Amino acid sequence: MSHNRNELEQRLRAKAEEAIRQLLANLPDKSELTLTDMERLVGEMGRDIMQETLQEVAQGEQVEPEIVVCTSCQIAMHKRGKRKKHVETLRGEIEIERQYYVCPQCGAGIFPPG
Repeated sequence: MSHNRNELEQRLRAKAEEAIRQLLANLPDKSELTLTDMERLVGEMGRDIMQETLQEVAQGEQVEPEIVVCTSCQIAMHKRGKRKKHVETLRGEIEIERQYYVCPQCGAGIFPPG
């Protein structure tokens, strides 16, 4: 496993451990705990972990292209720095930071897929 994947694994483990700590801290007294309470709390934890995991994996697995060509002008686009973009996934919205490119001729800007 690569160094980046090891770092990703450590971040994901830390987020899961924190979610478990929060779940346990939010559990009501056993005498007041219902199955509905358990289902709600565990569901919230699962949703949060899923979103954070998707965010981490999407951000960590990006490969920056060597060259991006404008679809209209067919010339190489220039990097304009990293920007954040909200992306709607099957499981909800996440925010990804990646390189933004602008065409020097027509001014079109894009976030390449990734």
